[in-house]
Order: sequence, then structure tokens, then C-alpha cells
Amino acid sequence: MPVAKGTTRGLLSLTGTSLLIVFAVAAALPGRADAQAVDALPATSTASADYQVGPGDVLAVSVYRQPDLPPKVVVGPDGTITLGALRAIKVENLTANQIADRIAHELKAGGILLAPSVNVSVTDIRSKQVSVMGSISRPGQIPLDHPNMMLSEVLAKAGATFGTGAGIVTVLSRNDSPNAPREQFSLSALVSGTRDRPARPGETLVVQSAPTIYVSGEVGKPGGYPMEPNMTVGRAIALGGGVTPRGSSGRIVLQREGAGGKSLIKVDQGDTLQPNDLIIVKRRVF
Repeated sequence: MPVAKGTTRGLLSLTGTSLLIVFAVAAALPGRADAQAVDALPATSTASADYQVGPGDVLAVSVYRQPDLPPKVVVGPDGTITLGALRAIKVENLTANQIADRIAHELKAGGILLAPSVNVSVTDIRSKQVSVMGSISRPGQIPLDHPNMMLSEVLAKAGATFGTGAGIVTVLSRNDSPNAPREQFSLSALVSGTRDRPARPGETLVVQSAPTIYVSGEVGKPGGYPMEPNMTVGRAIALGGGVTPRGSSGRIVLQREGAGGKSLIKVDQGDTLQPNDLIIVKRRVF
């Protein structure tokens, strides 16, 4: 049978007796898993072209006119895959195109094909993930599907509600001990980009929603509002719709709960608030 010519990029369109063999490669499973185990793995993300493969990632590999290769292979802990009679092929830290080139080289060097055509894509990222939990809509594992993916991007994928930027994100590393210092970011800094960094595989992000402050009395929109960093009484009143014509900006008291219970404090608009503070704007005397 004549050997088909092709390149290592792009999947050829096949008809008739042509064959397309798809290999699912997953290093997260110990040893060599059977076809059913690999089929059961759900896809989590499609990687970017410059994504570097790691142990546990699932690859779709198509080879033109190569029916003798096994339909399923699993990467071992050493980051290699084995395709039929080929020797173990190192794929860790390579992009999909680089893996396709390497497989094509091995097929040619082994005398299996003279001009092999190979296509590789990453369909499931398992080697580089971050856990996200807390005040988000989609907690769980977020794949780092491109190099230098920022913490803010991870939170956006997890459905974090940035809102006013109030709230805290605590980052726990894979090897954190219970008493280890924790890295913390305010959502406002992440949103503005003033403080952000690439996420690291194995980290856990804990999102804590902003505490609430309350505004009542002679304001346009009394109610509870997310507390912003260094929030002042004046800012809270502004969020509450401002002082009504019947209210007095000079008659503002604050209800604060302490160790001895609740107390009323006379405050100015420049004073800084604490979580769960209740601002009361009183009516004008005259």
C-alpha cells in the first residue's frame, strides 16, 4: 500500500476506507487505564495553542492511515505516552503542535510512515488547575488553559461577582500549613489590576464576600450595602441615596456592636466604618 504524504499540522478529511484513530491520553489515572476509564473522563477545557501539556492532560491524537496503533493510551507518571510499537514518547511541557511533530518523527524514524500526518489537540486539562471556593457561582477546579493566567481571570471563570470590588480573596498554596501566612488580595485591586499575579497550579482561592453596612433614617434608599475598603460614613450615605430634604447631615449617629453590646456613636461623614455598622441620619430639628 502506498504511503500517504502529509504534514504534522491539521487533520486531513478522510473518506472511503480511510481511518481516523483518536487516542485519549490521561496521566491523572495511575498506570495504563482501560478504554472505558478514559472515556468516562469529562472534558474540562480546551487549551490555547501555546499551552504546555502536563501529566493528567487528555489529548486527542489523529494519525492518517495508521490502524495498527491502540485506540486508547494513558500517560504514565513520567509524562510519556506509548503508541503501539513506538518507544515511550515524552510529551510533558510540550505544546500540541510540538507533540504532533514528535509523534510524526517517531513514526518516520521507526519506519512506520515515510511522511506521517499527525494532529494533536488538548481536550481536558488536569495537570494545571486551581481550586476556587467561597462566594462564587461556580466553585470547583478551574483549568489554567493558557500560560500566565492571572488570578482575576481564574475568578472570572469561576463566576466571582466583582460588584464594587469589595471582598477579599485568600490564596492558599498546595503546601500551606494551618499556621502559614496566607496571601490576600482585595477584589478591588484585582479588578483594577493594581495587584494581580499569575495563578499557580495546585493553589486554592477562597473568595469572601464583602461585609455589609446599613443606612437608615432620612436617606433616599435605606438598606444594606457591601462595605468597600476604608469606607466612610459619607460614602455609605451617598450609596444610600444621600440625605433627604428632611434630614440633617449634621445629625448622624452610628449604631455599632461591640463586646459590651450595641452602642450609639455620633459621627462625621469622614469617619471610617466597620462591618455591620448601622448609620442613622436623623431629621432636621427645624
